[in-house]
Amino acid sequence: MEYDADVLIVGAGPAGAIAALTAARLGRRALLLEAKRFPRVKPCAGGVSPRARGVLRRLELWDDVERAGYPIRGARFVTPGGRDTTLVGAASALVVPRTTLDPLLARAAVAAGAELREATAVRGPLVEDGRVAGVRTDGGPLRARWVVAADGANTRFSLDPRPRRTIQTCMAWFEGRFFEPGVLELLFLPELAPHYGWLFPESDTRANLGICVEAERRAGSPIRDLFARFLERHYARRLAGAAACGPWRGHPIVPSVAVEHHAFPGVLLAGEACRLVNIATGEGISYAMESGQLAAEAICEALRSGEDPRTTAARYAARLRRRLAAPYLVSDLFRRRGAPLLEGLARLGARPWFRRLARQAPAATGSSAC
Repeated sequence: MEYDADVLIVGAGPAGAIAALTAARLGRRALLLEAKRFPRVKPCAGGVSPRARGVLRRLELWDDVERAGYPIRGARFVTPGGRDTTLVGAASALVVPRTTLDPLLARAAVAAGAELREATAVRGPLVEDGRVAGVRTDGGPLRARWVVAADGANTRFSLDPRPRRTIQTCMAWFEGRFFEPGVLELLFLPELAPHYGWLFPESDTRANLGICVEAERRAGSPIRDLFARFLERHYARRLAGAAACGPWRGHPIVPSVAVEHHAFPGVLLAGEACRLVNIATGEGISYAMESGQLAAEAICEALRSGEDPRTTAARYAARLRRRLAAPYLVSDLFRRRGAPLLEGLARLGARPWFRRLARQAPAATGSSAC
């Protein structure tokens, strides 16, 4: 039987790119499909969490990403109770716009031997003999021995029976000197609880601002109206001399409180297609890359052994749970009980000894609504 690839990956975000890179490094023909052309805008604050940094280091990609990013040396927090504190660290976190990060990771996959096809929209699975044998595109079917679905929250490959829990986001970009360079801002406001609004610098003069809120918390208000009020109440004066860069953008985030995998035989889901998102912060880049790597490794093992697709999917799901169960538990606990911790952090932030200690610690944050 003729195949276009051993492993066909749908979606060239972090999950898909790392799946393609891993499969190629393991000697398999990897075909990476992207619906749009790079660079394309992805509504995402772009924070590279400490966990994501660890994944990139293990993949020997961190140096390239670090060069492409903007270093963060501190964070301003506003708590639900109104306490406002700024902590500045000695080391650096990183913000990397997705217009930069995604093509960088895709190029790394190509350098490893994968093939990238942009402007190739996938319309659905190609099913033969009770399992997925490829995908359907506008240009015709593409056949593969396995498929990795990394096509986001609205994937066409999931069989997940769980009700969808949705976090709504809205964000915009501005140019100007209206923020402290190298300092991100997180506003944990009562109207957004348990989520938050943010300002993430991308350079000394450019930053993205946004909000994320659970859909059921919006009380019927359109997300754009909530965002407009957020900007007016908290940033209107500072943005008076800034220039908007393009339209507002938003997208739904579909998290979960448990790591599960539900897909057609012959498919492994990765990233947000598998609902792998931090339910407290909306961060998904680290989980996306980890799941992409695990999916490709499981598939390459299956291609060597010839095992049943359901066995492969079960082994992959078990590895996901082992890797992500603990951070999932912590994120759900923070979502439900995090407000007192934030208030305590703000009180400590007012003490000189704690501020001196913070200057010697990494200015790292895991918050990133994408």
